[in-house]
Amino acid sequence: MIAWYRRLWNGDDSHERALRAVSLALMPAEWLYRMVIGLRTVAYDRSWMRSESGSIPTLAIGNLTVGGTGKTPVSAWFASALRERGSRPAVVMRGYGADEIEVHQHLNPMLPVFASPDRVAGVLWAHQEGADAVVLDDAFQHRSLRADGYVVLIAAEEWTDHPRLLPRGPWREPLAALGRATLIAVTRKSESAAGAARVVARLSQRHPNIPVAQLELRLRGLSVFDAASGLGTTENANGFSCAVAVAGVARPQAVWFQLEASGVKIDSRKAFPDHHRYSQQDIEEIVRLARGGPVVATLKDAVKLSPALGERVELLVPIQEVVWESGMDDVTDLLARIDARRKAEA
Repeated sequence: MIAWYRRLWNGDDSHERALRAVSLALMPAEWLYRMVIGLRTVAYDRSWMRSESGSIPTLAIGNLTVGGTGKTPVSAWFASALRERGSRPAVVMRGYGADEIEVHQHLNPMLPVFASPDRVAGVLWAHQEGADAVVLDDAFQHRSLRADGYVVLIAAEEWTDHPRLLPRGPWREPLAALGRATLIAVTRKSESAAGAARVVARLSQRHPNIPVAQLELRLRGLSVFDAASGLGTTENANGFSCAVAVAGVARPQAVWFQLEASGVKIDSRKAFPDHHRYSQQDIEEIVRLARGGPVVATLKDAVKLSPALGERVELLVPIQEVVWESGMDDVTDLLARIDARRKAEA
């Protein structure tokens, strides 16, 4: 079941009188939020509020909406790309729940992860521990730190020319905020390549001086997961049957779509709110639905479910890979700029 606020944000309120009423009632709150965000933007743009550069090169990955754009896999991809260039990168994040930290540790086990709500302090911490570059996961709105580059992700599935801001819609900032980006990346999971390309064209028209790339978050396969040993070998998902699929993420429909499009047969689906903390009742419900069969859960959910499920069921996670469909030259240029500062300060 889609949470009521997701139905509201997705525009489904046109079919439900109650949600239409909620949408109208939230308009003053949206206007107030827009005004506060606008004042904050002006304050930073005019240096009335202080921002400072990190002690080492920093690349911020962020978005304009609440979840669902692929920040974590894209942040992990950029961290891995910097490492391949000879850097010693670290990931710095807010660390909203241990799941985010553990996900990065499993995706890039060779790289350190630091959690700090103060991003300037987090970068300094990573530097003191030996890092010479930092990828900031979810840091576009954290303007107290002035990053060397900003990659802003826009999910093709959520694109609209007239976004609604919080709390009436899922957008943290208006589209004008993209003017601060170094690179805009349109991501897609369930949207077609052609549909994402139309979003790229629209953004290129609105922001002609900012490069716009396109990438697919493609399901590479399924991997057995255990809290102690981590991820196993990734196997082809086509033809796999799971008793229940679990997703405590912003857009669970995208998880179901990717699994089924890859040939996975799902007997039962169980969606939870983003960053859900699983209760014992939730665990027992998942075990009941599994009926002894395998459970597929996102990596963000698996790191929380595995200790509680133990050996009662086999737990597998879908492994996504970042596939750049356009704009790779701009991505390479951005990495080169981060690398150039690192080498200059070495």
